Amino acid sequence: MMEVIRHDSHPHELELKSYNKSYTCDGCKEFGFGSRFRCEQCNFDIHKECVHADQITRHDFFKNTTFKFFPKPPGRHERYCNACGGDVGGFVYHCEEGGWDLHPCCHSLPSKFKFDYVEFRLHSKVLPMCLWCDKSLPKESPLSALLGPGWSYVSKCNKYNFHVSCATRMMLQQYEKGIQLGNSLEQSIQVLLEISIGSILKRQRRRKIVMSFVITNLVLELISAVLDQVSSSVNKIQCGLFGMLISCVAMLTCIVELIYEVQTEKLIWQWISPLPFPWYYYQDQGRKPFGTFKDIVGLICAFCQCVIACISYCYIQRHIDNPIKISIFPIIFAFGILFSQILKNQDVERSSRENQMHSV
Repeated sequence: MMEVIRHDSHPHELELKSYNKSYTCDGCKEFGFGSRFRCEQCNFDIHKECVHADQITRHDFFKNTTFKFFPKPPGRHERYCNACGGDVGGFVYHCEEGGWDLHPCCHSLPSKFKFDYVEFRLHSKVLPMCLWCDKSLPKESPLSALLGPGWSYVSKCNKYNFHVSCATRMMLQQYEKGIQLGNSLEQSIQVLLEISIGSILKRQRRRKIVMSFVITNLVLELISAVLDQVSSSVNKIQCGLFGMLISCVAMLTCIVELIYEVQTEKLIWQWISPLPFPWYYYQDQGRKPFGTFKDIVGLICAFCQCVIACISYCYIQRHIDNPIKISIFPIIFAFGILFSQILKNQDVERSSRENQMHSV
């Protein structure tokens, strides 16, 4: 059942509505989205934060001070919100002692929230390298002229940051593109972060998993190389057997890595010439076929090392001297696997930069 209230700012009843479109709040005169209290008869909309504004309030960023609610900006001079830098044209929390002002919505910003595995915390400073504007605020911004006010959300790992002043612009641009945001400010910020860094975080998580495969393969190949040399010089069947088994495990790890990439890289199964058979292709790289040199060099190296280890074991089992007394191939194969991942990471960084350029 919808909530219906009365408010001093409007003579009629106001009903809580939720529309997938933006609006201008008739209380604070700021941009709104999602849920709002509305009078259909008068086309009157107002933020929930503006409706439920307290007459006197406090904020953690302003110690030992109180803010009073004003339906209009006090004084004759233009006033700016100390959180977002936007004009104060309507409802406002004003501190008479410090001369500070806060929009009701800015006052209600969550102090912290979690997106994916990254925790963001609200900071009382405008920090550089915003996710959206990719720079600090220009000198002509009202925030720059107010001796450092303005807030930012900063990730706990200090890798990601976005200005509160950019949040409204982000939301407005996404609404113009027809992207549906949430019914609350925090939900909308979550959607914006999904648009801005969602793919980056997913790519980083995928790269960590892939790197675990690579490191495992590298360690297994090095162990196999050591056992291969020991078995050749000492002629121990156990060393040869362990070397062969480890090489097989390394090859299986490469196969699992390829299967994982097929499942996570959004590959599609198609029959495209000039290949005489259907194959996997990248959707976001112009139908580029999967399985290029950088994709399979690790598997090739692991396969070759597995073959050498099996041949070595066969010689040892038959008590025949291994013709390969000192083999550098296992070391080459081990670093070949590492080199293949370096090539992949370079492509990932290049595509990431291209995506960021297109999104600006």
